[in-house]
Amino acid sequence: MACLLSGRLPGRDASGVPAQRSFLRERHVRAQDLHDLSQTDARSGAARAAARRAGAGGVGGRGVFGEVPMNASSATLNPEDTRALLAAALHEVHGADAEIETWTAGPLSKRGKRRVVRYDLHARVAGAPHVQRYQWVGKFYERDEDAHAIATILRELAATGCGARGGFVVPTVVAYDAPRCLLLLTYESGESVTKAIARDAPRVLAVIGRALAVLHAAPVSPDGIRGPAAVLGDVRRRIADLCARFPAEAASLRDLLIRLERRAPPAPATPSFLHGDLGLVQLLWNAGRIVVLDFDDCTRGDPALDLGNLLTQLRRLTLRKPGKLPDFTSLRRGILAAYQACARHDPGLANRVAWYEQTALVGKIHSLTFDRTRHPEAEAIRRRQAEAMRLLTCEHASITSF
Repeated sequence: MACLLSGRLPGRDASGVPAQRSFLRERHVRAQDLHDLSQTDARSGAARAAARRAGAGGVGGRGVFGEVPMNASSATLNPEDTRALLAAALHEVHGADAEIETWTAGPLSKRGKRRVVRYDLHARVAGAPHVQRYQWVGKFYERDEDAHAIATILRELAATGCGARGGFVVPTVVAYDAPRCLLLLTYESGESVTKAIARDAPRVLAVIGRALAVLHAAPVSPDGIRGPAAVLGDVRRRIADLCARFPAEAASLRDLLIRLERRAPPAPATPSFLHGDLGLVQLLWNAGRIVVLDFDDCTRGDPALDLGNLLTQLRRLTLRKPGKLPDFTSLRRGILAAYQACARHDPGLANRVAWYEQTALVGKIHSLTFDRTRHPEAEAIRRRQAEAMRLLTCEHASITSF
C-alpha cells in the first residue's frame, strides 16, 4: 500500500539523528504469543478486554468492524480499507510473508479533539511458531502537517532515550497513512494513575516528578512557545465571561486578575519541552513506570505550566471526592520535591507553579460553566455549575494567600 509511510515523514529530524526510513522492528511493535488461545477465544478475549479497559487514555464504546456499528466518524474507513492498511503496516515491520489472521477495531476515547481507534491484530509472522498479537492505536488528524509534526516529536523523544532515564513510556510511531491523515501508534496500557496514587502515593508521586523533570529536559523543540503573556490573555477573556455569568463574584474575580497580572512570571530564557495539556487522563501507571499520552498540544515554555495544570487537576479531584486521595498539600509537595530532585536548580519554580495553578483553575471554572459539548444533559449541566461554584469559593480562599 504505497500511501502507507514508515519514517518517510517530511519536516524536522532529531538533531544529529537521520530521518528514519524503515520501521524499527522491536520497539515499534510488540507482540504477544497467543499459542494458548484459540482464534475464537482470541477474538472474543480482545473484544472483552478492550471493552473493559480504558487503556491508552481513553474510555467509551466498543465497535468491531463488520460486527458492531461504530460511530459515524469512524465508519468512514471501511473494513476492506482498514485490513489493507493494517496489513501494509505489518508487512513493513515483519516482511511480506506476515499475514493477519484476525483483527478488530473500535473507538478508544470519547475525549479530545480527534477520533482515536484501537486495533487488535492476531497475525502469523516469519520466525514465530505461534500466532502473535499486536495492539495499535490509530489517530485521525484534520491536517497532514499536524500528524507529521506529532510523529516527528514522538520519534525525537524516542531517539533521546529520555523515557528509559526518566522511568516513563510514550507511544511509538508505527506508520502513517497520508491520504487519511491516520497516524498509527503503539497501544500503551496501564491503570488509572489516580488509582495508583490512592494505593501507594509516595512511590507514584516520586515517579511522576522524576518523569516530568526528565521529559522537560528532553532536547526536543516543537514549533511554538506558550508563555505567560499568552496564558494571561486567555485568563482575561475567561474572567470577563465569568464576571458576566456570576455578577456577585465579579469583584473577587477582577481582584484575582489584578494579582495574576502583577505577579506574572517572566518568560523563560530557554524554553523547555512541554506536554502542553498535562492532566490525569494523559497519565497511566504500568509496572512502576508512568505512561504519558497525547502530545498533540506539545509546545515549549516554562515547566511550571505543565506542573500547574497537573496539580490543578489533582486539587479538583480532592475537592470532588474527599478521601479518594491523600490531602492535596501532600500530593503537591510529593510531586514538586521529586521534580526538583531530578531537575536543574530552579529556586523560583514553586512560585511560578502556584501562578500557573491559579490560571489553570480559572480555565477549569470557565469550562465547567460554559462547555456543554460533552454532557449536554440538564442534570450534568447542573452538577458542573455546582462544581464551578465550589471552585470559585476555593479560588476566593486562595486569593489572599497568593
